[in-house]
Amino acid sequence: MGSKIKLVLPSDMNYLGIPDVVLMELGSELDCCQRGLEELGASVIEACTNAMEHGNKLDEDHTIEVLLELDERVVTVTVLDDGPGFDIGAWEPSDELMRVRGRGIMIMREFTDSLTYGRSDDGRFSVTLVKKLVPPPEDD
Repeated sequence: MGSKIKLVLPSDMNYLGIPDVVLMELGSELDCCQRGLEELGASVIEACTNAMEHGNKLDEDHTIEVLLELDERVVTVTVLDDGPGFDIGAWEPSDELMRVRGRGIMIMREFTDSLTYGRSDDGRFSVTLVKKLVPPPEDD
């Protein structure tokens, strides 16, 4: 099975759950561990939040684009925004792990197998998340 979905969403936090719902629906057809999909879903929500808030400054005239590509063992999600991006090399995690905000990059790193930042061919800032899917645990 190979699926590709493109979502275009306004920079409005009310739409954050849509990519996760689509991911879960597509993933329900795969023979994989549900936890891996849930971890990826949390990471996608973080990437979309950053794109809407930091990239597009919550300007609803600017959209984010979410590209989901699924096959039997790998899911790749790319989130694009119109913002200036940031220098991931200069980013450092905070010592305050229990703070309310600012943990998105750590969450995305922890819950994905690959996390990359860059520019798309059309100049938009992109975040690409890759998750390898593992089979569900066997019942004892």
